[in-house]
Amino acid sequence: MYSEERRRLRVSRQAAARFSQVKLKSSMKRARLQNRPRIPHSLKDFDKILRQRRYRLLSRTMDGKDSVYAGRAGSASARTISLVFMTKRMAKYTKKVKKIFVDGTFSPVPRGVKASQVWTISTVRRHHVIPLVRVLMRKRTTASYRAALEKIKEVAPRLRPKEIMSDFEGAQQRALREAFPDAESRGCLFHYAKDVGGKARKLRMAKVMKKSKPVRTLVRWMGALPLLPRRRIWEGFKVIGKEARKKNVMSSMLKLFQYWCRTWKPKIPVLSVCGSEDRTNNAQESENKMFQDAVAQRRPNVWDFTDGVLDIEDRTEQDIKTLDHCRSNASRIRATAAVCNDEVIKGLTADLKEGSTSVRNFLKQVSYCISRAVQRGLDGRKNKKKL
Repeated sequence: MYSEERRRLRVSRQAAARFSQVKLKSSMKRARLQNRPRIPHSLKDFDKILRQRRYRLLSRTMDGKDSVYAGRAGSASARTISLVFMTKRMAKYTKKVKKIFVDGTFSPVPRGVKASQVWTISTVRRHHVIPLVRVLMRKRTTASYRAALEKIKEVAPRLRPKEIMSDFEGAQQRALREAFPDAESRGCLFHYAKDVGGKARKLRMAKVMKKSKPVRTLVRWMGALPLLPRRRIWEGFKVIGKEARKKNVMSSMLKLFQYWCRTWKPKIPVLSVCGSEDRTNNAQESENKMFQDAVAQRRPNVWDFTDGVLDIEDRTEQDIKTLDHCRSNASRIRATAAVCNDEVIKGLTADLKEGSTSVRNFLKQVSYCISRAVQRGLDGRKNKKKL
C-alpha cells in the first residue's frame, strides 16, 4: 500500500525517501477505500476503462510523469486481443537494447478477463533485469503474438534486438522471427534439457536408466546437444546413435531418438547456445518471480495486477537511473557452481573448435554440466536452476 499511496499523492522518489510507512498508515487506509471502477469481465472492457480520461490515474506511474498503458493490440472478435503495458520512457530506452529475453507466465494473470498469460519482454544490464514491456494476452496463437508485436513495434520503433532468447513455443518463435528477421534466435538450454529428461520419464525409461549406465549416459549426452555449434548438432546426434549401437542399448533408446528427430531436429536452427553469454532464460524467469511477488497473489483482480505493473515499473526506472550513474554493483551474484560450469563449457568449446577434442568426448565431458536439468525433467520437478 505504500506504493499505492505514493502513486495517489504523486510523491517523488526523493520525497518518498523522507516518509516512513508508519506515518502514512492512515493515508494508506484511505487509499484502500478509494473508489475504483467495477471489475471488467473481458480484455476489451479493461481496455475501455484504462482509456477513459477519468480513470487514467489508474495507469499513471508513481512519479506522475508517464503511463504504463500503451493500448490494445489485435481484435476481440478474432480472439487475438492483447493489452500492452509499456511506458513512453521505456519505449525510448529500447534503442539501447541489443538482446531480449521473452517468456510467458500464468500465476499473475488477472481473473475474470479471459486472459491466458502475461507475456514479458526484458533485457539485462549489468546483472539487473530490465522488463521492457508486459502484455496481457487472450490467446497464445501465432496471430495473437504477431498482433502484440506489431503494437510493440508501433510504440517502440527503435526496438531492434540482435539476439532473442526464449523457450521453444512454436507460435511465439514464428512471430518473433517475423517481427525481428535480422535477430538471431536462441532457445533456452534449461527448457530443452528438462524436456529431454521429461520425455524419458514419460517413455518410462527411469527403471532402465537405473539399471543401465550406458542409457543414463546417452540421455545426458542428448541433453547437452545444444552446447555444440549449430552445424555440428546433427553430427552429435549421430554420434549418440552410434554409441547406442556400440553399447547394445539401441532398443532402449529408440523411442527417445524418434521423439528427438520429430521434435528437435526441425528446431536445430534455434537450438544451439554455443558461444552465447546466456544459455538459459533465467533472467526472464527471475523477472516473472519479481512480478508475481509485486502482484502478491495468484490470479489477482485487474487492479491488483495493474498495481503490480506500476510497482515494477517504478523499481525498474530507479534501477536504470542508478545504473546510469554507475552506483551499483552486480545485484545477482552467480553461484560458484555456475561459474565453474562456464569455465568447463568455454574450455571444451575452445578445444572442439581447435580440433583437439572430438564431438564424442565433448558430449561426454560437457554433459555433466547440464545433468541437473535433465534430472529435473526425469523427476517431474518444476523448479529451475541456473546453468
